[in-house]
Formats: sequence, C-alpha cells, structure tokens
Amino acid sequence: MNDIVCCAVVLFATTLGALAGIGGGVIIKPVFDAIGEYSAAEISVISSCAVFAMSLLSTVIGAKQLRRAKNILPVMSAIAAGSAAGGYLGEFIFSRAVSGNSPVKTVQNVILLILIVFVVIYMRKQEKKTFDCKSPFVGLLAGLLLGACAAFLGIGGGPINVAVITLIFGFEIKTAVVCSIMTILFSQGTKLITIAVRDISSFEIKILPFAVAAGLCGALIGRMLNKKAGAKAVNNCFIAVQVLTAALCIFNIIKYSV
Repeated sequence: MNDIVCCAVVLFATTLGALAGIGGGVIIKPVFDAIGEYSAAEISVISSCAVFAMSLLSTVIGAKQLRRAKNILPVMSAIAAGSAAGGYLGEFIFSRAVSGNSPVKTVQNVILLILIVFVVIYMRKQEKKTFDCKSPFVGLLAGLLLGACAAFLGIGGGPINVAVITLIFGFEIKTAVVCSIMTILFSQGTKLITIAVRDISSFEIKILPFAVAAGLCGALIGRMLNKKAGAKAVNNCFIAVQVLTAALCIFNIIKYSV
C-alpha cells in the first residue's frame, strides 16, 4: 500500500513541478520522510530519478518556448551549465553527510523550511524587486548555487530556482518556470551520474521504475496545465505548494528531532 501511495505522491508532485517549475522533489522529499519507508539516501535517488524524468520530458515539450526566448538563451544556458556542476557538488556534500552519521533528514528539512519561508515572502509581493541582470557569468554562479542546493536537499530545487531566477534575472513567471526546469534537468542529471558511478549497486529500490513512469506522466499533465493556466494562476499554485511543503517540513523536523 505504501508503494501505491508513494507513486501517487510522485505523480502529484511532478505534475505540479511541470506546471509551476518546482521540480516535484520539494513535495516528494518531505512526504517520503513523513511516510518513513525509505532512508535519506534512497529518497534522494527516487526523487532525483522521478524529477529528472519529468524535467527531461518537460524540456523536450517546451523546446518551442525556449527557441522564442533567444534573447535570454545565453543566460539560461549559463544557469544550466552551472547547475550541472552544482549537482555534483551537492551530491558530494550529501554523501559525506550520510557517511558521517549526521542527522541528515533533520538538517535537510530545517534548511528547506528556511528557504521556503524566504521564497514565499518574496513571491507573494505584488511588485517584486528584480536586478534584471543578463550576465552569463552571474548565471553560471547562480546555477552552481541552485544545483548544489537541489542535489544536497534532494528536492530538484524548483521553489528556490523560480524565486532566485525571478529576483536576479527579472524573468516573468512562465519564463522562470522553463528556466527552472532546465536547471533541474542538468543538476539532477549530474547527481544521478555521480550516484551511478559511485554506488548504484547498493540501492535496491523496487519502486524506482514506477516512480520514473509517474514522473513522465506528471510532465505531460503539468505541461498541458501550464499552457492553459495564466501567469497569476501559476504563481498562486507555486505559493500554495510552498505553504504545504513548509507544514510538512515542520512535521518532519519534530518527528526526527524528538
């Protein structure tokens, strides 16, 4: 029964991920922590595989939208490249934390909660301050930071991505969503390659193929909804998911600290 619930969570999370650019891991991670069926390392692999599948298909489907954004393509490419390096860095930090027997789940949920609070405060503002930066070098640094956070927290990075991309580069919400999904694709891809090279044989997760299938279905449904939804609806969906995730983080912090 837990496996069915977990697959349903992945489908729901990746649908919202494709719709609002949040990746899906930000929901998968705290919900799986709450269910308690898998270890932190296993959750990280499941979340990354599902989110990678979702972001890959979403990027392919959204290729036309990327071509229309030629003027910001150099910045988006730099963010994606930085996130690939960040994915490796974040997975390296995560693997060291796990091997050191530190309270990884508690640390992840605390960091995630803090980030979500700042994201919600910023994204709720009617008049958002932006720097309108178009420097590829800044994009590279931003991608490195976002990719590292995403890989370490095992969340895909979407909620942080959208807010940071909007703040630094001034992209409107739907463009930020596409850019966020590209960032997720590269950071999670690097992370999965790192895991495969290092210790993939140590994982025996029966749910993994079903989680990937759910991620692909979520990409199709989410992209369809994204096309039909207006910018305001996408932004409201984004905020609602962050509030829900923050509540889950608080639950998990209490659960793993007591």
